[in-house]
Amino acid sequence: MLENISLEEAQNQILQHTRCMNTEFISILSALGRIGAAEVYAPGDLPGRDQSAVDGYALCGLMEKYQLTGAGKSGEIPQNQLQPGQTFAVSTGGNLPDGTVAVIPREKTEIRNNYLYPQEEIKPGNNIKQAGEDFFRGSPLINCGLKIGAAEISLFAAFGITNIEVYRQPRVAVLCLSKNIVAWQSTPQKGQMRDSNGPLLSSLVIRDGGIPVACYTTAPDAISPKLAAEKLLEQADILIITGGTYADGENEACSLMNELGAEVLYWDVPVQPGSHTGFSVYNFRQIFALSGNPAACAVGYHLFVAPALKTMQGSDPCFKRITAVCSNGFPKKAGSRRFIRGHLDWIDEGWQVAVLPGQKPSMIRSLIQCNALIDLPAGSPPIAAGEDVSVIVIE
Repeated sequence: MLENISLEEAQNQILQHTRCMNTEFISILSALGRIGAAEVYAPGDLPGRDQSAVDGYALCGLMEKYQLTGAGKSGEIPQNQLQPGQTFAVSTGGNLPDGTVAVIPREKTEIRNNYLYPQEEIKPGNNIKQAGEDFFRGSPLINCGLKIGAAEISLFAAFGITNIEVYRQPRVAVLCLSKNIVAWQSTPQKGQMRDSNGPLLSSLVIRDGGIPVACYTTAPDAISPKLAAEKLLEQADILIITGGTYADGENEACSLMNELGAEVLYWDVPVQPGSHTGFSVYNFRQIFALSGNPAACAVGYHLFVAPALKTMQGSDPCFKRITAVCSNGFPKKAGSRRFIRGHLDWIDEGWQVAVLPGQKPSMIRSLIQCNALIDLPAGSPPIAAGEDVSVIVIE
């Protein structure tokens, strides 16, 4: 077991022991936010043939007047080819007859005695949506590892693709070891507190594409931690342990990992908040130990669990980093490496991040509107207002 290792070493250990989930085919209507597991190519041209971009008339040749030969109905393919000097009425999105050189809008024409007189200059190609203009047959539609959005779903539908291959969503369970923490739905007794970490972690897991399957607390002692962990590991790909007493070099979460027979890869990462953190592997499942303090728990999730969830779903686990101006500063120097919760925003001068109030590890306040972590190296002095800082963007 590695001890007291850097954040980067810890993340490397996690990713070395993280594999992609199996894949599954699902309806495109269920694919929003899922990660594509295979490249998808256009099975045909889009549009399939030349179409009109406006309500108007298809024209053949560059003439001063055109003989009106008919009108197209919605969805039909005109059977006759236009000859020079002929025109055919079309609607927006309607298929064009062969021989069409340009389309003129209806309001730019004059019709007299079954002849059309253009009221604007005719240029070849005007108002024509060409076959394959959007996508040609064989063009890549999505790459493996792409997060599927509404636009991709629309594209699949346009091509008649009804099902798409995606990575299975990782299942995540949470186990709270703190003896004074009861389920959030419960009424706490004297000296007890409701579990806020379970709902917090469940929400973050959903945001990152996972499925929260269960959340246990061990207070009151209705179930032993080992039995609770074993039950959760039967359902989950990842188990997150929060809390546990740390004293005299002993940690209940680490002891539980050993009791389960898990391989503990590391313990302790000198970061603030939440340095007492660890990671183990049990029967191809992952177990993370995070702080019981809400802010420290959230920071630990972003630094350790989120990269694993992304990797499991074929996504890039790397953090998005930017440099931003700290608008209000931070008065404390950093002993070990510190992650300060902040709100990132774009202003006229560039990126700006504000340190959020309530930076104690035990406070939830600093998580409200938090979309960034200011990465403050070990030994750094206080941050002055207006100083440039390195920021990890929370997406």
